[in-house]
This record gives sequence, structure tokens and C-alpha cells, in this order.
Amino acid sequence: MSTLPAAWSAAASFEFSGVHLVDTDELAAADCLAAAVASRAAQGLHLCNAYTLALASKDPAYRSALGHDGAVNLPDGTPVSWYYRLSSGRPARGPVRGPGLMRAALDRPGLRHFLLGGTEGVLDDLVAVITRDHPAAVVAGRLAPAFGDPTEADLDTWAAAVRAAEADVVWVGLGTPRQDEVIARLVGRCACVFVGVGAAFDFLSGHKAEAPSFLHSTGLEWAYRLGSEPRRLWRRYLFGNTRFVVQAARQLVAHRAPGRG
Repeated sequence: MSTLPAAWSAAASFEFSGVHLVDTDELAAADCLAAAVASRAAQGLHLCNAYTLALASKDPAYRSALGHDGAVNLPDGTPVSWYYRLSSGRPARGPVRGPGLMRAALDRPGLRHFLLGGTEGVLDDLVAVITRDHPAAVVAGRLAPAFGDPTEADLDTWAAAVRAAEADVVWVGLGTPRQDEVIARLVGRCACVFVGVGAAFDFLSGHKAEAPSFLHSTGLEWAYRLGSEPRRLWRRYLFGNTRFVVQAARQLVAHRAPGRG
């Protein structure tokens, strides 16, 4: 487990299956991100939804990737925030969703952004949307890598591109768990903030439809996404969500057992 970076230390923290998370909201997360940039701190922000935590609960290597030096894990998705509320007895400030955090950070003036992930077509449209909707943002660089696990040579090339762009924030849209593993391997090579945002590139660029806002507090965003991409996502939600619910129930029961906090 790494020490929580100073900018995040005032936020409430909690644990799920060995993963330490920070309960905060999207605007506060953008504030902390900007503070990390100002201090030239190398950090990796991981947005952890039910699927992320289900994977981490059974995969020690992936769990380790979420605990690298400079790691900050944020609850992504209402079920994770519900778990925090039930386990702590306090209202949850989160969740922090990738598209919302990205929009908030893009509106902060003076930040240089690098886009890592997606396809050339997605990045073309994403840059166009950023230029139109977030005039304060500077897209300093972009890279659409080939699909698959990167080699050390690939990571060296990506890190060199980030440094050459003098990027402050690197948005990583490579999917779970690959983006978290990549961030853990890149974070020590560049003095910037890496943020894993999953499908946010597709949503912001308009290549995929984001769940309507009225679903954001219901815990049913997954159902909307499943309906949009059933063949790709059915296994993730069937097994990942089930494993998360079972593990959450076990931890809540253990937490409330006699003699526990």
C-alpha cells in the first residue's frame, strides 16, 4: 500500500478487498488533480467500479497495480459509493465517473493534456469536442496504441512522447484492467498525473452513448451499457457484479460482527 498523496489526505478513505479508496466528488477530485500538477507530483488515479474491485479481489497482481507509489483510487459507480455509505455510516461524496472528472479537469485553465488510448478516429473526434467545448484546455499530445499488452519498449516510447509534449495530465483510455496496469508501470517515468478513464474517450467523442444522467444515482448504469453492448459486456457484468455484491456482503457482515468497529 502506498502513502496517500498529500492533496488527497483530507478526504475520507476506505478499503475494499485490500484496495484503498478515497471518497470524494468529481469537482474536488479535479481540484486535487490540479494541485498534484502544480507540485509536479507523479500520481496515478484509478477509477474503481464494481468490476475493477471484483477483479482486484481475486488477482493479487492487479491489486498490487492499484497500490503503486502515488496511487489514488476513487469510487467509480454508485454501487461502490453505496458500499462506502453502508460500511462507514456516512454519506458518500462520490462516485467519480471518468467522463465527469475529465470534463471538470478540461475546464481548468493552464493544464496540458495528453490522450493515450482509443483509435485515431476516436481521438480526432475527441480533440474536436475538447476544442469546441473546453477552450481553456490544451491538448499537447495524443497516441492511439495498437491493441494488446505493451512491451517495455512500448512503455518507453509512450513515456518519451508524454515528456516531449510536456503534459501535465495523461488521460488513459485502454480499458480495465489494462489501463491500471499501464499507469502503474508509467507513473515513475513522467512527472505528471495519469488518470484511467475507461470508455470516457468514446463517450466524450460521441462514439458511444453515455448513460442518461437520471440513471447515475440508481446503480443501473451498468444495465444501460449492457443493453448497448451485450456481446462485449455480458460476462463482465454477470460475473464481475455478482462477485462484487458477494464480497461486499461478506465485508459488511464482518464489519458489523461483535467486537468490530
